[in-house]
Formats: sequence, structure tokens, C-alpha cells
Amino acid sequence: MFSPSRQTHDTPTDLRGPGDYSVGELILENQWLRHKEGFLNRLLMAMMLLTRQQSLVSGDLKEALRDITRMAALSVEVQRVSIWFFDETRRTLSCACIFDGRESLHGEGARLDASDYPDYFAEVHRGRVIAADDALSDPRTREFREGYLSPLNISSMLDVPIKNGGRLAGVVCLEHTGPRRIWQPEELQFAAFVSSLVSLTIEVSERLSGALAR
Repeated sequence: MFSPSRQTHDTPTDLRGPGDYSVGELILENQWLRHKEGFLNRLLMAMMLLTRQQSLVSGDLKEALRDITRMAALSVEVQRVSIWFFDETRRTLSCACIFDGRESLHGEGARLDASDYPDYFAEVHRGRVIAADDALSDPRTREFREGYLSPLNISSMLDVPIKNGGRLAGVVCLEHTGPRRIWQPEELQFAAFVSSLVSLTIEVSERLSGALAR
């Protein structure tokens, strides 16, 4: 299985010629390349399947978010994927949907207040991706350490902003448990794709609701 925690080869030590590698190194490199190819193919397949989900165009936002979180968690092989939306004040995030892969269950309703997590909210309000390989010590996420990360054995977080109508609407959060995980560029791109799907789903739901109200 492809290990997302493997560092990419972009250091000066990789400037060696083919003859400078041992047989064992070449075998390991070839195995990793095959595993990475399989991982990328899985992400591409997940993206294709997600775009075909009927729930995304049905106007049923709750069902769409359930499909998105479940497929995202299975595709990237993370323990938990959740979707959070801001209230009107932009000071509170409410969990609209969370999928826990350990129990294969969905949930909702948790709340985060800016007063409790000021550093995290400040970063989210900037509209930036938070790729916290070491979430326990990363200054953007360490506020969650005692009450959330440590009890649930969450080591790494990847949060991507959700936009709606050009405005920040919330975040998609991927949470990895176990050993620290170094997020790969492909995983960041996939998370951004998931965020765009959520935005599209919100737009479809609002349009259908508006049409029914007229």
C-alpha cells in the first residue's frame, strides 16, 4: 500500500546517476512508484465517482455531504472527514457532516467557537489551506491538542476552505490517526476538489430551494 508519509524526492541526494543506486534502492524505488501510481489512480476514480453521485444534483444537501465525506475518507484513507459551515457572524463553525471510518458512521452538530480556538480561526479566515503534518505542535492546530486531537489519536489535519458565492463558507477537514502523516500534493489537490464539490452542492441546493419557493 502506498504510504502517504513518504517524502518526495526533491533533495540534492537525488542527483545521483542510475549507477549510483544499489539494487535494493532501485527495487524499493520501483515499488514506491507502482504504489503511488495505484494511489493516484484511486484518487482519480474517486473524483469520477463523486461527480456522478445523484445526491450532488438532487438538492438534498445532507445526503450529498454524507456521500462526499464517506468517499473522501475511503479514497485518501483517513480516519475522519468532516464538513463545517460558518454562522452569520463567522465566529462559529458548526459540523454539518462527519464520517468516522473506524465505525463507518456519520454524525453532525458539533460546534467550534473562535473564542476557544483563535489561532485556528484566524488562519481559516485568511482562506488558506491548513496542511498540518504534526497537528499536535502546528501553531494553527495545536489549540485542539488537549480536548480533541490527543483523546482521538489524531496526528495530522488537512483543512481546505469552502467558498460559496465568492465568500468563505466553511472548511473541509481530513483527519489522520496514528503516526504523523506528511500530506502529499496530490492529497491537497484532492481535498481542494472535495471542497469545490461541496460548493457546487450548496449552490444546487440553494437554487432548487429558491425555485420551489417561487
